[in-house]
Amino acid sequence: MKFERESEEIIKLVGGKENVVSLVHCATRLRFKLKKTSVANKAELEKMKDVLSVVNSGGQYQVVIGNKVSDYYDTITKKLGLKEASSEEKGEKVSIISMLFEVISGAFSPLIPALAGAGMVKALLTVLTSFGWMSDSTTTYAILSAAGNGVFYLLPVFLGITLSKKLGGNMFVGGAIGAALLDPSYTGLIGSEGVVDFLGMTVTPIDYASTVFPIFVAMFIYYWVDKLLKKIILKDLQLFLVPMFS
Repeated sequence: MKFERESEEIIKLVGGKENVVSLVHCATRLRFKLKKTSVANKAELEKMKDVLSVVNSGGQYQVVIGNKVSDYYDTITKKLGLKEASSEEKGEKVSIISMLFEVISGAFSPLIPALAGAGMVKALLTVLTSFGWMSDSTTTYAILSAAGNGVFYLLPVFLGITLSKKLGGNMFVGGAIGAALLDPSYTGLIGSEGVVDFLGMTVTPIDYASTVFPIFVAMFIYYWVDKLLKKIILKDLQLFLVPMFS
């Protein structure tokens, strides 16, 4: 394991193994959820060679590492024996706003590499076409454009997965809900003539490709619906009935 000694020191300075509720990471930061942030030693953490700074924000105790963060994360999680963080793990009480920012951060952090990579492909295509080095009518452009646009187009699916993981639901049910918003059976109704009826209600189909807010709303609803269904449906039937009604 890399950075074994340094990882042990970080665990010690955030209050020890017993003080750590969960740990995730983004592109540059270790994001601890601690039972008590007051026992963490910020001053000593910031003296460590690889620690750039320490931030206590949004219900998370964030240790800024830089591009070595994934190596530190792997080593620390193994030493802590942490399971995947769930929404039911308890630490210090935080405000609703802090919890909201934590959910948003947890949803987007795993997607940063994919979004960054796709963004760079789109930027490269813009440069190539602007200088006349590639025509936007070629098949090469079309294929590269798909590589750049795919992540953004399917954003509701990816956010459905990461939000479900963060909130504590089933990741693949979350992804399926996002996929339903993009299915051709639904998108084909956009702009159609006549009334679009759903269970007796008139609805207006909207293009949800590349959107963020609708899937956030859908996942918060799914979180509560999932909890309710698990209370009222027999355990032997939950495997298929809970996802179906969700």
